[in-house]
Amino acid sequence: MKISISLPNKLVRYVDERVVNRSQLIESLLRAWQKKQQQQAILSACLTLDEQTSVEDEEWQQAAITDWEVSG
Repeated sequence: MKISISLPNKLVRYVDERVVNRSQLIESLLRAWQKKQQQQAILSACLTLDEQTSVEDEEWQQAAITDWEVSG
């Protein structure tokens, strides 16, 4: 699939002076951005899971302490 984007002439000249294929550059930048977005989503999910696990651990520890105190 092809798309068209508009960029300032100055930016196009800058890119053309540094790369052979500007389409490849744009594709690689978009792939890197996509990978970063996926990594951030995974990190967010891991942090949520870690937080949830921490709460469950605290609840378990409190229940164990209560049981121990009651059995005294």
